[in-house]
Amino acid sequence: EADARFFWERMIIPADSAISASAFEVNRGIYRGPQYGLLNTGRQLPFIQTEDGRYKIGKLRDWRRAEENAYVDFIKQIDFTAEGSNYNTGYRVEKYQWSKESTDGRNRGEADFSIIRLADLYMMRAEAKLRKGDASGALADVNTVRASRTARPAVTPKPLTQMNADILFRERGFEFYWEHQRRTDMIRFGKYEGTWTEKTNNDVKKRLFPIPQTAIDGASDNEGYLVQNSGY
Repeated sequence: EADARFFWERMIIPADSAISASAFEVNRGIYRGPQYGLLNTGRQLPFIQTEDGRYKIGKLRDWRRAEENAYVDFIKQIDFTAEGSNYNTGYRVEKYQWSKESTDGRNRGEADFSIIRLADLYMMRAEAKLRKGDASGALADVNTVRASRTARPAVTPKPLTQMNADILFRERGFEFYWEHQRRTDMIRFGKYEGTWTEKTNNDVKKRLFPIPQTAIDGASDNEGYLVQNSGY
């Protein structure tokens, strides 16, 4: 079973498949396999309620598809083939707590997203220590972060026993997945020009985006004030 950073099962499905609004929670982490949640009878329609005001919970279906059995069942495969690009291919991520303000699941609630958190500071310091030759200090910082993942104590990640650049890169991926850091990490650790899934080798110039010509033209009256990034 995956460690505590990748999945936290919080959804309760009562025996009668009905739950109060206050008790309903969504799972957090990486979603795979059949998915369950509050039910409705079509796209953008309100959730189904029982006579006592609770909400029906069960196996979710994709209302955009006409088939009766178009249930949401996420599989690992994901590529650019017709088979590998349908709705169910590829695991999904819901790392943050959803708001309970929405009444039909159509993104009308609120959610808090972490921008910078304490674990990020520990991992920044670990990287700085490692790049200065202090592998033991980097190891201690990374293990501090790993040991804090106690949402499911039985699968809290065990302490690491060694540290190098590849391990730190991997640990940053484990800790900060879905937090918009991976591209920058890949560039910093020399991984961005590699290949994966349908991606081919990237030219190094693509580490930087082109500067819009309108910005170059309008930045200053002085010629050369903004110079286009190399390769564009």
